[in-house]
Amino acid sequence: MRPKDIPKTIIKMKLKTIFAVAASVVALASCGQKVKPVSEQLVGQWTGTDSITVTVVDSTGNQVAQELVAPIDLEYFADSTFTAAIKVNDSTIINVGGVATIAEDVVTFTGSMQCVEPMDLNGSMTFVVEPEALNVTFTAVNAAANTTHNGKASLTRKAAPVQQ
Repeated sequence: MRPKDIPKTIIKMKLKTIFAVAASVVALASCGQKVKPVSEQLVGQWTGTDSITVTVVDSTGNQVAQELVAPIDLEYFADSTFTAAIKVNDSTIINVGGVATIAEDVVTFTGSMQCVEPMDLNGSMTFVVEPEALNVTFTAVNAAANTTHNGKASLTRKAAPVQQ
């Protein structure tokens, strides 16, 4: 049988079927999960480890650096503010707070770090989709005390509390 022998109605039906299948495939492909904006993905409680280098310039102008690794808990709120607690030891907890500015996937922040004296804080956050993680880098400065804290934290989302 040659193509010109096939009635035109059958060809039209086959074309309609092909177009209907193609439209269905496109519709199904667009039904996937929508990716939330970074501002929504950051919201929640995070926990991890913070590696900090504390640099102090002494009275003779020498820099003295000390490195420490401490657990950190961070909570990011829907209004782009965050708080964090860095537990240096059982009796020393450094409280941190700030406001994030989000431009597409770039998240920067400013705030304060409450040590012996308050320190000005700035840094950035990077959200990682798979596996879900939050990487934070920061610098805290107290110019009057000649002290700088540089930190890098790797955090994972805390599990949601079990409802009873």
